[in-house]
Amino acid sequence: MQKHRSIDTIIIHCSATEFGNRSLFKRWHKKLGWDDVGYHFIILNSYPLKKQWYEKKPDFNSDGKVEKGRPVQLIGAHTRLHNDNSIGICLVGDRTFTSKQFTSLKKLVNKLKKQFKIKTIKGHYEFDTGQEQGKTCPNIDMDWLRNLLK
Repeated sequence: MQKHRSIDTIIIHCSATEFGNRSLFKRWHKKLGWDDVGYHFIILNSYPLKKQWYEKKPDFNSDGKVEKGRPVQLIGAHTRLHNDNSIGICLVGDRTFTSKQFTSLKKLVNKLKKQFKIKTIKGHYEFDTGQEQGKTCPNIDMDWLRNLLK
């Protein structure tokens, strides 16, 4: 039985791909030997499927949609050595994101702040283990993003 987690941090990631969704990331993460997708939430862009991206046929109904990943009660697998007390949120994209994704991120973060005692919001690159791995994710200036999420 999983013990209750004390969650006080949200960690923002990007997929470093221009397409993707929960099922794709779950497949990739399971190939790494993980038991599920590593993130707790995934915020889609207009290209949930690789085929849509290659054919340049966006699905605008997907843009900004929040998919649930790993259950929040379970420890994630998104930031090495920092998963115990955190929730991982992944924005689908590499260096560009949509206004709908940011709107959904803000709503989700505000909901999680109310639900948990969130003290810290950081990007993956702000953690020592992320820096060791050369992470730049979420490829957004986190001071700017934290200000946007207020």
